Amino acid sequence: MADLVPADSVQVLELSSTLFTDYTEKQRLLKLPTGTSIKGKGDGLPDFPDGAILAKTFYYTAEQTEGKKKIIETRILQKNNGLWNVATYKWNEAQTNAFLVNDGDKVPVTVTLPDGERKQINYKIPTVYDCYDCHRNNNELTPIGPKLRNLNVDVFIKGKATPQLQLLSNKGLLSLKGHEKTAKLPSYKDGSLTIEKRARAYFEINCAHCHNPNGFAGAYSLDLRYENEFENTGIFFNKWNIEHRMTVRDMPKLGTTIVDKEGLKLVQDYLKTLNKQ
Repeated sequence: MADLVPADSVQVLELSSTLFTDYTEKQRLLKLPTGTSIKGKGDGLPDFPDGAILAKTFYYTAEQTEGKKKIIETRILQKNNGLWNVATYKWNEAQTNAFLVNDGDKVPVTVTLPDGERKQINYKIPTVYDCYDCHRNNNELTPIGPKLRNLNVDVFIKGKATPQLQLLSNKGLLSLKGHEKTAKLPSYKDGSLTIEKRARAYFEINCAHCHNPNGFAGAYSLDLRYENEFENTGIFFNKWNIEHRMTVRDMPKLGTTIVDKEGLKLVQDYLKTLNKQ
């Protein structure tokens, strides 16, 4: 358990851009009922069969803690009768098991940030209601990360790069024709890409699950989905508010207790380019 080694019937998933959660690392797993597969459609969220389980485990590495790996929580989404259900489990200190927590919890941990700063973090495990706020779409729970464009990355098998969508198809886990035509969500950490692509990718994975017409913040003037044309996003007219809310750690609203320094700088640099338009 402590080594986070999945069972043979469970598939590890990789994403091109990932949600910031107080600098934790994450392991993403997929479990499908035998004989079933995900049905791809476009480059958005695919159709998952009943019985599908998505698990995401949040942890700090030994390098981050300057000691040993510390697993904090595992979040589960399971689909039954066409609807997704959510549960969150807190790991014990022995790292041998995890226990259901409906009302959330806080876990103090000291970690080294990417810039070398040692930081005391009071990591917050979300409540069931917190999960519903972020995962709500048209008043139903839906997954956020595993859209096909975000799964469209190369993974390394024995040192060899393999398109993940092809790998999932080869294993019978994904039904998708012409996966090579699927769009790709950029990695916002890829410095070789334009700052606009990187910032829009950051907004997509960190903000758009709420800031879209069917999300928790759908009533506001921001629609931060990556596929949305810039003129329709509201980014230009909300430049000051976006930067301010991220700076005071008010956004992303849930799942964070400290500022994403690198993400904030990326967004600030991007917003500065808009002042020249």
